[in-house]
Amino acid sequence: MKFSVNKKILIFSCIILVFNVFIGYTFYDSKRKLAETEQLVQHTEDVISRSSGILLLFKDIENAARGFVLTGDSTILSPLFIAEKTIFSSIGQLRKMMIEKPAQQQRLDSISIYVQNRLDFSLHQVKLRSNKGLESAIAYSSTNKGKYYSDRMSRLTNDIQMEEVAVFKRLKSTNERRMAIVNWFSAGMFVLMTVFTLFLLYVTAKYLLQIKEKEKHAEELVIANNELAFQYKEKERMADELILKNEEQRETNEYLGNLLDCANAPIIVWDTHFKITRFNKAFESLTGRIEKDVIGKTLEILFPTDSVDSSMDFVKRTHHGEQMEGAEMKIIHIDGSVRILLLSSANIMTSDGKSVLVTIGQGYDVTERKRAEEEIRKLNETLEQRVIDRTLQFEAANKELESFSYSVSHDLRAPLRHIGGFVDLLIKSNSSQLNDTGLRYLKIISESAHEMGELIDALLTFSRLGRSELQGTRLNSKSMVTRALKSFTEELAGRNVEIKLSDLPDAWGDENLIYQVWINLISNAIKYSRNVEKTVIEIGGNIEGDKTIFFIKDNGVGFDMKYADKLFGVFQRLHKVKDFEGIGIGLANVNRIVTRHGGKCWAISDSDGISGDKGATFFFTNPTNHLLKI
Repeated sequence: MKFSVNKKILIFSCIILVFNVFIGYTFYDSKRKLAETEQLVQHTEDVISRSSGILLLFKDIENAARGFVLTGDSTILSPLFIAEKTIFSSIGQLRKMMIEKPAQQQRLDSISIYVQNRLDFSLHQVKLRSNKGLESAIAYSSTNKGKYYSDRMSRLTNDIQMEEVAVFKRLKSTNERRMAIVNWFSAGMFVLMTVFTLFLLYVTAKYLLQIKEKEKHAEELVIANNELAFQYKEKERMADELILKNEEQRETNEYLGNLLDCANAPIIVWDTHFKITRFNKAFESLTGRIEKDVIGKTLEILFPTDSVDSSMDFVKRTHHGEQMEGAEMKIIHIDGSVRILLLSSANIMTSDGKSVLVTIGQGYDVTERKRAEEEIRKLNETLEQRVIDRTLQFEAANKELESFSYSVSHDLRAPLRHIGGFVDLLIKSNSSQLNDTGLRYLKIISESAHEMGELIDALLTFSRLGRSELQGTRLNSKSMVTRALKSFTEELAGRNVEIKLSDLPDAWGDENLIYQVWINLISNAIKYSRNVEKTVIEIGGNIEGDKTIFFIKDNGVGFDMKYADKLFGVFQRLHKVKDFEGIGIGLANVNRIVTRHGGKCWAISDSDGISGDKGATFFFTNPTNHLLKI
């Protein structure tokens, strides 16, 4: 069946149009695949970032508990409680990101278990440290459970990240192969389209020639001559372009060579026989060798004798398509010294992408960092042991001092009773034999003995506060303060006193000891405000972060702030005994009790401590972390 020339032109035009449509679709599909790859890269980065964040929260739990065990400072526990609140929500978010991956879901289930185990382990460490002391907490920590949980957590996190990277690499490889096929196919289609176009032109030209064969014969000869001249000029132009490209290629090679030599990082290139083909200036400085002396030699010359085989085994894997990512290798200098290098590699493939042409490696010298890390590790081990030794020494010295104070105070009571007793006997039995001066002396001795007895009793009480064991429980602060105020009913009788008692947060601690804190602070407020016309005492408290701050404020005589550092010392007084009675032990007891509960005390005043009614405000804190466990 023969087709007319018009039909042939129409058919070939349609074929060319189809080819154009296919090539357009190919470019559109390539762009879409690129977008999918970018989305996959973002997803992989999000998973790695999220899993790394979970691992950091896990480390916060471990480090906060360890720091609290070593120091006993409750403020260190803040990261633990923050991590406790957020780590499981982070795991849930990561789980949603990998909802269609059963293997990853199983790893996340394991991570949740190990996080909970580590959290329980750390909280138990904190509880042991708070209730039973450092030795119990260290003994529990030495079971290596915490290390086991940490190792498993790190391994599972690494498995999740490696799985995501592996999936990304597989999909990326598939897309690249598909794109390569599409590109080759598109190129083939372009060639076919060109052939059809030329054939169409040929058919059209032939058709025109047949119509105007006689009339246009002379013109065709001119056109043919012009075409030949044009082709000749095109060949000349192509020859000039080829020369220019060769020159540009030479300049490019020189530029790349200079770029390698100017790079600060050691860079080396080797072929498929593991012979060195390029060796930049940084690698020359690293090894002490010159490029011209190593070109053509195998990589074995770079490694120490005892690690040649293992290093070469690692390098040979690159020939099979593997890449080194920060592989740690030992590099020997010509002077015999050894440097440690983190080496990463990439393969340069042949044009068909089927075989390795050369491998380029870039290194990072970490010798000094490794040396510093080892020194830091040894220093940390030494420092940790010194902290433990000093803590034990301090605790032993503190116990010995408390025992000594208790013994001395106890032993002084007997001779003091003798002095007071015999003075009283002298006054009763021999007062007639003494003149007024002698009686006055005996009265002074008796009063001094009585005062010394009170001081010894106060010292014994102060010593017992450090020796008694805390019985911690949740305390209703408002009920306790109300009960303490009732004990001062007789002292407040006949006085114009206004008590402002706010709703107080619950506290944690030994009920008897915390009650004694309120008794002492309320007693001081009542005592030092008795000279004002109307006494106003305000008691309140509020929770701030991980602690509760209680305060008691009065409008009494106050104190001079330059002596504020002496307020909580033993037998420290800022007022004369004739003005306000007392022996200066009450606030020392308050400070000791509050400190034993993990809090602190302080006071402020706008007064000069002599006159006026600006008063003073006393504060003390109580940690809230124990309340969370009750």
